[in-house]
Amino acid sequence: MTEEQMEEVFSYYGYDDLYKRFKYPLYVSGLLDDVEEEQLEDFFEEFTIEHPHLFFDEFKYWLSYFLVFKKNFS
Repeated sequence: MTEEQMEEVFSYYGYDDLYKRFKYPLYVSGLLDDVEEEQLEDFFEEFTIEHPHLFFDEFKYWLSYFLVFKKNFS
């Protein structure tokens, strides 16, 4: 997924601030490099991020968990 796509999806779901905080860690980790835009949209449809101080590692854990679950049980 491109940086622009990531920003659009985060913004669409109201997570602009989260994207600003996670932009660099997402780039460095490559976490979303092989993730399709639809997969990230599905994640945001299923998970509500309510804590304003979510750590990147927590986001990474829940996204990875979600993607593995979707892959194995869809």
